[in-house]
Parts: sequence; C-alpha cells; structure tokens
Amino acid sequence: MSRELSYQKYDATWGVNPVPPIPETPLYGFLKEQAQKKPNKDAVIFFHKKTTYNELDDLSDRVAHFLVENGVRKGDRVATMLPNCTQHVIVFYGILKAGAVIVPFNVMLKADEIRYILQESGSKVLFCVDLLFPVVKPVADELKITPVVTVHVKDFSEPTAQIPPILAGDKNVPDGAADFMHVISGDTAPFSPVAIDPKRDLVMFLYTSGTTGFPKGAMISHYNFCAACANSEIIGITGQDVFIMLFPLFHVAGYSLGLLVSVYKGLTAVLVPRFDPVDMMDLIQRFKVTIMFSPPTAYIGLLNAPDFKKYDLSSIRTTVACGAPVPPPLQKEWEEKVGTYLYNGYGCTETCASAPGIIEMEHKRKFAGETLGATTCELKIVNEEKDIVPRGEVGEFVHKGPGIALGYWKKPKETAEQFTDDGWWYSGDMGYMDDDGFVYFTERKKDLIIASGYNIAPAEVENYLYGHPAVKEAGVVGVPDEYRGETVKAFVVLKDEYKGKVTEKDIIAFGKEKMAAYKAPKVVEFIDEIPKTMTGKVLRRVLRDR
Repeated sequence: MSRELSYQKYDATWGVNPVPPIPETPLYGFLKEQAQKKPNKDAVIFFHKKTTYNELDDLSDRVAHFLVENGVRKGDRVATMLPNCTQHVIVFYGILKAGAVIVPFNVMLKADEIRYILQESGSKVLFCVDLLFPVVKPVADELKITPVVTVHVKDFSEPTAQIPPILAGDKNVPDGAADFMHVISGDTAPFSPVAIDPKRDLVMFLYTSGTTGFPKGAMISHYNFCAACANSEIIGITGQDVFIMLFPLFHVAGYSLGLLVSVYKGLTAVLVPRFDPVDMMDLIQRFKVTIMFSPPTAYIGLLNAPDFKKYDLSSIRTTVACGAPVPPPLQKEWEEKVGTYLYNGYGCTETCASAPGIIEMEHKRKFAGETLGATTCELKIVNEEKDIVPRGEVGEFVHKGPGIALGYWKKPKETAEQFTDDGWWYSGDMGYMDDDGFVYFTERKKDLIIASGYNIAPAEVENYLYGHPAVKEAGVVGVPDEYRGETVKAFVVLKDEYKGKVTEKDIIAFGKEKMAAYKAPKVVEFIDEIPKTMTGKVLRRVLRDR
C-alpha cells in the first residue's frame, strides 16, 4: 500500500519497540499472577488506605463466591454504579472470576438513564455507592434486580485522608440492601475462577453515546483489554511506577489506561474518586506518583490551583492528556511548570482506547502533530466511498486490530453499520494524516459532543428535554468551552402558551433533574424555529453557526 495514502500501522522508524505478543489470558489471570509474585506489594491506595495484591485477590474471591451463591452464572451481567474506590476494584475482579460480564455506569446518571442501561443489559445484580441507593432502589425493584449491594467508600480509608464532603457521611445500610463489608466477610476459601475463552468471552458492556439518542453497549472481550495492556509497553511503564487514577471505572480509559495496565504490570494505583486539584497534588507528592493519564481539564485545574507552587510534583515522569483535544498552550505551560511533556492521546470506547495510540515521539516534537502511533492496530482514513484518501485530505478514521470491540449489545443494525466482517470499525471521527504520519482530528461525523472527556449524544439530550411540558422543539449542539473543551447548548422552541412564563433557567434546572450533570445543557437559547432538513432532521451545523 502506498505510503502517500492515509494508512498506518506499526513502523519501526518511530524509534519504539513493537508491542509484545498479546497474552491470551482471562483478565483475572494477571491479578492471580501478581498475587503470587508480589503478594505484599500495594495494588491500590484509596483515601490513604493500602490494599496489597494478595488482599485484592482474596477479597475478590469472596465477591465471586457471593455472586455464584446468588445465582450468577457465566455470561450473566452484573452492574456497578461506583466511583473509583478499592471496593470497585474488588467487585470488578470478583465479577470476572465468576465468569460474569460487568456493566459499569456513570454515578451521575439519573433514574431514567439507569433504568435504560439496567433493562437493556439484563443485569441481575447491582453494586452501588450507598448515597445513591435511594435513586436506584425504585428502578431495581421495578426490574426485580436483587441483590443490590451498597458500598460505603469510607470503609476503605484512613483518618489522614481528605474525603470529599459528598462522600464523607456516616455509614447507614439502607433497608433492602446488602452491605458490601458483609459480602467480603463471607466464604474465605479460594475461589476457582470460571474458565474463559479470552477472544470470545465478554468481560464488559461499556455504554457509549449513540446517534439515535440511546447509549449502545460496546461488547468488550478479555482479549480486547489484553491488547490495551500490551500496548502500555510502548511508553515504558514498569512495575516500579505509581499510577494516579482519575479516569473513572465507568470510562474506557479507567481500564485501558488505568486499572488493567496497573495490574498487568504489577504497579501501584492511587485511586481518585472525585477531582480536587489540591487533594490530587497532595496524593502525587505523598505517594510519589510517576504516571498520570487524565482529561485536559484536570491539567488545567492543577495549573490554576492557588496552591500549585506549594507542591512537589517532580516524581511525575509521564503525563498523557486524553478524552478531548489538548490545546497546545496547555502542553507548553505544563512542560514549563512541571517539566514533563504532556502527550496528546486519542482513543475510543470501541477500540479500548488502544488506537491509534498515545505516541508522540520525542524526536518528532518538531512536528505539530496531534497523535501518532497505530501500535496494536491499523488505521486508515477513508472517503464516503470507503476508499483510502491521500495524505492531507479529510476523511473518516477507521480502525482494525485486537482492541476492537465485538459489536453493540442488542444493536444488530448499528453493529452492521460500524463493524465490518473483516474487522474494521468506522469511528465517525473525521480528520487527516500528514506526511509524517501524525493524525489530526477535525470534527465528528456523528455529531457527538465531547465535554470533559465524556461523549454526549445531542439526540439523547433532546429526548429528555421533550419531557418538559413547555418544550415544543429542541436542538442540541456542542459549543466551545475553554475548560471542558465543549459544553452542551440547547436551542428551544417553546409552546405558545408557555412563552414568557418559562425561562432559560427553568429549562436548565429541568435538565439537571433528568440527566447526568455532564449531559445537561449549561446554556439555553429560545428561538422561534429549529432549522431542519427536508426529512425533518435537525440541522446542527446551522445551530452551531449561530
């Protein structure tokens, strides 16, 4: 294939070692291996409390026992609504050992959003943080999901830690819930994990926004995530490193660039449930953090914290910003003030964040490229006819490789549209490749909004807005935001009888009530008519041009 075309796979001239052979092993195998090799090494640190690999292996065995005793069998789905915490890690590996499929979802979701994911996934058991139990209980009762296990995050904490006020309340096991601490006090006998075929058996449904307005569950196999683990070798992560994990364990980066890589390499992960710049700098300094993967907003928050100069961040040697485009001025300021280069990452849920990669070679910084490095995959950029375009020409990013998900759960039409029989996945992301192989993102073919690293489907937001009695029509777009990258703006046509009676603030408040905070419109503008095509589709381009 011509080098002049927008096609890329691993190239030895990049100056990095190739990805090693991808292990064909169940993901729980990495934990078992580290528990044998490094039983007393700290696996995770949460609110200053340390949990070793041996303890993590033992406690997840107990969760697996609990699940099997409650009727969970291989292939069944178990949902989690938990922040980053030690209990979440224990639950994750317990679900894997039981042969089940984890369905993690955002702790910010509201009742209707929770209902959709639980019902569509067919989840049988739910683990949730205790303060959200009043939100999930009516839905769990309606869908007959039992048991619901509640987690009190302070159960795994030390008095020295600064706990966010929202998580700092006293423990109260609600009626109708099972207490997580009781679950792990159960059977202490080692659990024999269920046999897994890594390439065929699923480990996770990871829900991602879809253009139809309903999230799609990307079906991810054990082998998909094994590819992401192997990909970590490219940036030289070692067992002596200390990760700080801000990306949540309901986001692909929380696994592909966090937990799974940590366990695969046998290093220590410092878990962060909620971003606070001062607390995060204290954790970096206190535990000598060396690796940081975070959305650009986190780096902006750290640099602008009033106490920034008081903390020693010199232990950090590798920093990667991903989940949204990284502004070059941010890269420059971070390098000047912290001393490490802020790499610009690109990845997708359906690629397990492993394509095209996070590599900007040190010796290639003179090029202004966004990202380079299809290390475990192939990348091509195609036109509407699906022909590969010449370099410099904008087209759609298409990926192929071992990290590509197996399709969308219960969505054969969407699966057929985006996944080909010969292994390619059409991302809907548009951009171009320059002569040096760097890839530049320019726009989204599928109109998704990316705010603070979260994908938001405009149609989903519109669907919820239509639930307001005053809304006649709605059109939602992303608008530039210096901090979040993009933010959600809603254009609303009011019904005649509500004009002058309902305000923009009323619509914003309704959105906050019905949707997760990151999805809810931050800006509302009333207009007389939503621009549409002849077939009735919202002309988002026209709205963005306003």
